[in-house]
Amino acid sequence: GQVALGDQKNMVFSGSLVTYGRATAVITATGMETELGKIASLMNQTKQRKTPLQESLDRFSKMLAIIIMVICAVVFGLSLYRQMPVLDSLMFAVALAVAAIPEALSSIVTIVLALGTQKMAKQNAIIKDLKAVESLGCVSVICSDKTGTLTQNKMQVQQVYADGILVDGKSLDLANDAQRMLLKAAILASDATDVDGVCIGDPTEIALVQLGDVFGVEEVSYRNQHPRLGEVAFDSDRKLMSTLHNIEGVPTLLTKGAIDVLLARSNRILTHDGVCPMTEEDRQRISQVNAQLSENGLRVLTFAYREMESERAPTVEDEKDFTFIGLISMMDPPRPESVKAVADAKRAGIRTVMITGDHKVTARAIARQIGIFEEGDMALDGVELDGMTDQQLDEVLPKVCVYARVSPEHKIRIVSAWQRRGSIVPLTGVGVN
Repeated sequence: GQVALGDQKNMVFSGSLVTYGRATAVITATGMETELGKIASLMNQTKQRKTPLQESLDRFSKMLAIIIMVICAVVFGLSLYRQMPVLDSLMFAVALAVAAIPEALSSIVTIVLALGTQKMAKQNAIIKDLKAVESLGCVSVICSDKTGTLTQNKMQVQQVYADGILVDGKSLDLANDAQRMLLKAAILASDATDVDGVCIGDPTEIALVQLGDVFGVEEVSYRNQHPRLGEVAFDSDRKLMSTLHNIEGVPTLLTKGAIDVLLARSNRILTHDGVCPMTEEDRQRISQVNAQLSENGLRVLTFAYREMESERAPTVEDEKDFTFIGLISMMDPPRPESVKAVADAKRAGIRTVMITGDHKVTARAIARQIGIFEEGDMALDGVELDGMTDQQLDEVLPKVCVYARVSPEHKIRIVSAWQRRGSIVPLTGVGVN
């Protein structure tokens, strides 16, 4: 079907590294027909463009040459009219033409660009090509990647929901049974480690472990106090991960995963009054909070637990009859300096456009925080872009400031569309493409 490149879950692309598991793969393309080959083709098709300065100098040179030729022809004609010898008249006209050509122009341009490079160096910017200084000065639209460029490229816990209360992750009340149990489950039902500031593991789980650091909970010693007695590893079909621990003398299965799966398997809820039966009103409230967090571009994990009868190794069949604990939302937060950079660019009359492989909701939420996405702006994803002709894209281009789920071809198409409008467009933050 029409699915964005990043959502093609059943494809293994050329150049990918397989880290675990077994599979039988059907080859659908080879060589230059693969996605990696298409990037190579796009690179080969790329043509060197003249800089604005080069184009200006070309226009100036043509105009200057025409004017000099006209003046020389007039001078030659006047010389003949004054009855000067033809050879002398020609020499006089040629000498005038030579004198009129500004031989020092190239030197002056080079010196000016070198001074510009020196100024850039003081701003810690390295310029490899002198012409690039002038091109940067003419920029009108900046196309930027999101992850690691506008954001910090690491997940951080944002808002947390437990005991019917939605609070900031750093404001958890550990005197509250539900919120304390939520932090406990977040640390114990994770495989990531954070030792002396060195984080190892999945970015999502690293964010959970670092939440413990905020409250002085040292992950290694805490896990030693509550050793893992068994586990049911995560898989994408169940969308769950469970670990068994002895908590206050009771074998307890702690589980984290997708809200739709865990909520369906939970029949009780942990509150400040203890464990209560889960009502339909509770389910609706939890679903509403999840929808609210997701609309803000946050990734939401659900946590629950079940008290076991013994310390035997848990199985998939044990993942039922849960007591719901709460939700933890997280996101890759914007870099503090990116907000200022976008504002500075806007004051200079430069538009910033975000191009990312992330989902549209996440991209739009980050863009709004940074100041790229404002009321009346539009966001497009790769599938919508594929359904547009160049003419349709040109019509909506000034309104679109976020492109999500894009492929390398889309990036080139977006930049080309802006170039058709006469804009000078740098593309920053992306890889080889």
